Amino acid sequence: MRLGLFGGTFNPVHNGHVRMAVEAREALGLDRVEFVLAARPPHKAAVGILPFEVRWRLLSLALCGLEGLTPSLFEQQLDGPSYTVRTLEAFRERLPGAELWFVCGTTDLVSMDKWMRGRDIPGLAHLAVLPRPGADVEAARGFVAAFWPEAAAEGGDVWRLPGGGLIRLLDAPLLDISATMVRGRLQQGRSLACLVPQRVEETLRTLPRRVLQNWLGR
Repeated sequence: MRLGLFGGTFNPVHNGHVRMAVEAREALGLDRVEFVLAARPPHKAAVGILPFEVRWRLLSLALCGLEGLTPSLFEQQLDGPSYTVRTLEAFRERLPGAELWFVCGTTDLVSMDKWMRGRDIPGLAHLAVLPRPGADVEAARGFVAAFWPEAAAEGGDVWRLPGGGLIRLLDAPLLDISATMVRGRLQQGRSLACLVPQRVEETLRTLPRRVLQNWLGR
């Protein structure tokens, strides 16, 4: 089985997230991509983040009917903060025969030097890196060369580490959508059409006032 793992807070999930997963699945021939919802984000305060149950509902609505894309409650079962390296170790233990790909954006890649045991991640799952605003392809290439100097270039923006782990930059459309943008437009009372799936927007607009106040600070 070739499995993609796309982790995040998804606060909220938006069309940029969904398209990234579609692109990764097609480019790599993945059987499915699981959106692994962060249960306890280690670097983010509870204020400004939707409750886990709400983020799960939005994620489920966003992926409903999309072939090969599924939401995952995996991190809810783990103890402690939701560190990517621990999640990948747990997946590797439970699915020893699977080919795992960790799906992320270029902005995530170039910040892995600040992640808990970030250098170990390609040893647990191959990295599939897609364009995101804030870090272009050149920045991603430079980071790989500096952070994993032992990685051998195989051409076509693919590198292989001595242990066999791959880092692959995928050519995909750059959708300049962020959760911050979505929250800002919602706070201003503006339409979220084409930024988030319609069912996600409908649900966001019916959230209880206290939830919105904690999330948006209003």
